[in-house]
Amino acid sequence: MSILLLVAAIVVLALGVSWYTRSSVSSSSPARAATAKTQTAKHMTPEQSALLELALHPGEDGIPIMFALETCRHCRKTRDFLNENKVTYHLVYVDQYPGDVRAQLMDKVRTFNPRGSFPTFVMPGGKTVVGFREQLLREALHHDSGRTD
Repeated sequence: MSILLLVAAIVVLALGVSWYTRSSVSSSSPARAATAKTQTAKHMTPEQSALLELALHPGEDGIPIMFALETCRHCRKTRDFLNENKVTYHLVYVDQYPGDVRAQLMDKVRTFNPRGSFPTFVMPGGKTVVGFREQLLREALHHDSGRTD
């Protein structure tokens, strides 16, 4: 009988601790979330901060921008194609940014590509090429360069 009482006491104590922990976490979560947002911006490098500013206003400096993921093979193929053709562009790896900033970047990507897929290559005039589409990239780059050949 004493063992039964001991087990019952342990169960009651465990449930009480679990309930207390859940209620204290949920009551402080808005403050914790605000702190997390402040901290994520602090964890960006100066290069990431500069690139973020360009990404939130694509094309304003007259240079195309590519939104990509580090692990995306189509992004890698597009990057290789652009580099082989000596194209000047900004490259933003969306997955390198912390959560709240990544969400801002995804909102920007979706303004040009509602599916939010990668890579998303945006020309200064707003023309967008989604995915590795060599011919479309050539046409967009040719048109944007003003060449007639």
